[in-house]
Amino acid sequence: MSKDDLKGDMTPETIGTKERKLIDQFLELRQSYQAITRQIEHDLQTPLDHYQQKRLFYLDVSDLTHFRLNFFDTVGYFLRESLATTYHLEIWDRQTHQKRCYSLDELQRVSHWQVEQGTAVETVTYGKLGYRIRRTFDIYNQRLYVSKTEFFDANEQIPLVDGLMLLQQELNDHTLWIRGNLLRIKDFAGFKIEVQHLND
Repeated sequence: MSKDDLKGDMTPETIGTKERKLIDQFLELRQSYQAITRQIEHDLQTPLDHYQQKRLFYLDVSDLTHFRLNFFDTVGYFLRESLATTYHLEIWDRQTHQKRCYSLDELQRVSHWQVEQGTAVETVTYGKLGYRIRRTFDIYNQRLYVSKTEFFDANEQIPLVDGLMLLQQELNDHTLWIRGNLLRIKDFAGFKIEVQHLND
């Protein structure tokens, strides 16, 4: 950098007293957050990322619907066309005793509904394959926590990992994306579940 570079708009920046105070507040909050995160991870004996990456909880119903809409707009888009894949969400509100059901096309309407206590069940059905993945959440203080994940083949429940391996095998035959290892079975299932490749 030459002296000419410092002329005009290029001047060394300084941080004034007002900015310093705001940055100090930010850094204190971040340190507190990091300390709380470390304590929680110590108590859980696993990083919080483990739960977040596997989508084992959601902030609220709208967080779940946002993730699902994004999933079917990106990775899951071709599944709807090629494998007649459908999505269904049922929500039971224990406080109001209401039950509501939504298809994928209706998910946008869910985002305004706040549920304090209840149960949510989402189902991804692969029509042409006869497979169905069902995931159940407990809703507590608006948060959704996974309580159960099930896999069905022709309406018969089979062990989850076996089911996901079957799904992977079928998808290998239907798409180059899986064959080329560009996407993993957990992406297609729409659930963050680690399953090893058949050819690994």
